[in-house]
Amino acid sequence: MAPLPIKRLLTVIVNHNCNAGAIALKKNLSPFCDTVLLDSGSKLTEMEMPSSDVIIDEPEALFDRIHKVYEAFIVGVYAPSAKYSTHHHMNNLGSNRLRKVTFVEGFCFVTPLSYLEEICPIDLAVNKIGHGVDIYLGFLSMATRRYAMVDDGVTVDHPHGSGYSDQDARAQRDAWFRLKKSKVRIFHYLVSNNWLKNNFGFHFVNFIMKLL
Repeated sequence: MAPLPIKRLLTVIVNHNCNAGAIALKKNLSPFCDTVLLDSGSKLTEMEMPSSDVIIDEPEALFDRIHKVYEAFIVGVYAPSAKYSTHHHMNNLGSNRLRKVTFVEGFCFVTPLSYLEEICPIDLAVNKIGHGVDIYLGFLSMATRRYAMVDDGVTVDHPHGSGYSDQDARAQRDAWFRLKKSKVRIFHYLVSNNWLKNNFGFHFVNFIMKLL
């Protein structure tokens, strides 16, 4: 299995009710690659505070790192580490290196277009918020014998909070996965356990999936 050098990088910012921050992020990233901003029904109010779900302080360094990683490693899905993720395996653990994980959280990630083409379109009648795409990308990485990797060498800011109900998002995610083939459902069930999201979890889940 060979690395996948990046031929062209497209950055897609998906936004909901963090309008000022999303616009600023697009302006920050545009000099380094093609960048588009998709908005999922934001509601503007006079009281809206400038904020963003992702803040990237050094975009040039991040994009440089992305190219180097994909040229050197057998990576399916890549993500920088975070400062405040509720997923412990996504936070910077001080290793200053790449770590294998079962999936990377969907706040900021790089993936081949072929993976997204297999997942999309998402049935919005079932999963309007869109949770679970990151887990599915982890499954596709493993299924194609590539790694999902978190990079402690690069960190982005991922503040808590969202413009939607976390309970609704999880319910929609679970309903969406119930419609998938058995291997995808099993992968989703396994990696929903916190202790199986890290490097140990990657090897354990990979072993289980090969038995199926």
